[in-house]
Amino acid sequence: MADHEVGMYRATDSQSEQGCQRQALIWNRLSKKALLRVAVGLSAALGGFALLNVVTDRGMMLMTVEDVGVKDEDKAVFRHCLCVFDIDRTLTAKQGWAEKCKDHHVTELAGIQDEAYAKGTMIVSELAQSMSASFCGKCYHGIVTAGIASGPNSLEREHILEYLGGTARTLTDFWQDISFQPQTEIQSSLVVRAKDGNKQDTVKKMVQWWRNVKKIDIDDGDVYFFDDMAENVKPFANTGLNAFQVSCAVRGPAEKLPGAYDGKIGGCGGAFTELDVAQKKGVHLCPKPQ
Repeated sequence: MADHEVGMYRATDSQSEQGCQRQALIWNRLSKKALLRVAVGLSAALGGFALLNVVTDRGMMLMTVEDVGVKDEDKAVFRHCLCVFDIDRTLTAKQGWAEKCKDHHVTELAGIQDEAYAKGTMIVSELAQSMSASFCGKCYHGIVTAGIASGPNSLEREHILEYLGGTARTLTDFWQDISFQPQTEIQSSLVVRAKDGNKQDTVKKMVQWWRNVKKIDIDDGDVYFFDDMAENVKPFANTGLNAFQVSCAVRGPAEKLPGAYDGKIGGCGGAFTELDVAQKKGVHLCPKPQ
């Protein structure tokens, strides 16, 4: 008697023809749209690196998952690369701009406060929501921001850590406040109150933390920093680290911060396309307006 595996179940040739026909009918009634929803949801749950294969066997539609973006030996740990992000107007958009930024695929998180600048309800940028499907989805993650991410134990910090991919990506949930002192020794991958204009120093010290404390040897050339302010990206020149200005499509108005001017900071936050850095090295600023 032959056995045939179908998904998680085992069927034998002795099963009734009626039972097989009933199962086939159920699967055939699945619309393409419903199957697509399953595929997209499953792929997202697996971090953006899954391919859903659909095959048929005896009238049945079978679904299997195949990892395609990461080598087998890399599944337990991520590649030895590091993506470090600013928060305000990089992982978030300007509060109150959900409608203005709707074409930039932002998401407003009702009930979650964002204490940055003029304050308001937290809006998550497209970049934050699409990390796992980008080049950075294969790397470890960190934060170096001048803000406070709404303070200790805030819901904003909780959500930011989730968008980063949790402690599997950061190897810690400790948010280190360095009080704008760039000489501070870094003891975490999550750093707040980093001094604008000196974030390159903090990122360099963070890389040492990864090497010395976490025993993960990350080359300087495999470190990628993302920030909406040109003043934080330019100083990475000649450091051996890579840095990218983001939130280029929509810039924000002047806010209450030193040297404020219209367009200094981002508006709708980072975009998914701004994470396309696999073939890019060095320091990259937003294109100048035409």
